[in-house]
Amino acid sequence: MSARFSLPRIALLVVVALAGACSGVRPQVEHAPGDVRIERVDREFDIPAGVTRIAITNLTGEINLRSRDEREVGIHAVVQRMPPGHAHARFRTRRDGDTFAIEVGFDGDAAGRVDVAAYLPGDLAVALTTRDGRIAAKRRAGPIEATTESGPIFASSRDRLRLASRSGTIRAVAIGARWHGDSTVETDTGQVVLMVPTFGDVVLDAASGGKVSTDFGLTVRTDAGGLHTARARFGLATSPLHVRSRTGELVLEQLVLLGDDTEIPEDDD
Repeated sequence: MSARFSLPRIALLVVVALAGACSGVRPQVEHAPGDVRIERVDREFDIPAGVTRIAITNLTGEINLRSRDEREVGIHAVVQRMPPGHAHARFRTRRDGDTFAIEVGFDGDAAGRVDVAAYLPGDLAVALTTRDGRIAAKRRAGPIEATTESGPIFASSRDRLRLASRSGTIRAVAIGARWHGDSTVETDTGQVVLMVPTFGDVVLDAASGGKVSTDFGLTVRTDAGGLHTARARFGLATSPLHVRSRTGELVLEQLVLLGDDTEIPEDDD
């Protein structure tokens, strides 16, 4: 029997094949069991009336703050879902007095990483906690609390600073002329680079078992136990600024505002 096809028959077969390819049925892309799956997650949370402080805890990655005018907290997260479970990240919230808390992580012992960019009003106080991730909270008007075990901290605010990292580097700018309560910058073995507002009403008290240096003429003293200290009083001396490291280096730099300049200077991280 002849295997010939007429031209109309061939044309019909081509049309049928194209129709099948364009039918909207897409092949399923399967991830290999050992693959890390990456996804982007966006969340928005209204800030309840009476809240003056936002607390964000993310033990699986980093926290980076950005300012916004709306009375909301916007979260943009990059999630790495690890094998074998490829668990989804969770964002739990709760109200505790004047604090609105957001906890980021995974259920149970699931492995993964979540890096967070949080958008919130700059005048609110913040309390930020990671395990070994970076914390960046710059150009803030409200108080900053930041705690991490080994991650770096980058912070600048016109209000109180309370920063602590066991071994990570801390770079901070105390932009305010005065604040309520004590500002503290503490690390066990990490380096601290701090810009001090010598134009303000500040009491500076810095001490470390490691090297202490300054670029504005402070006398660094060493006691019999090898502790290096630098102390000074500026203006009315009403706002304490304590800087501590057990063995890490302290670098104290003078913050100078020129004329009517009130902008927080960029750091070079």
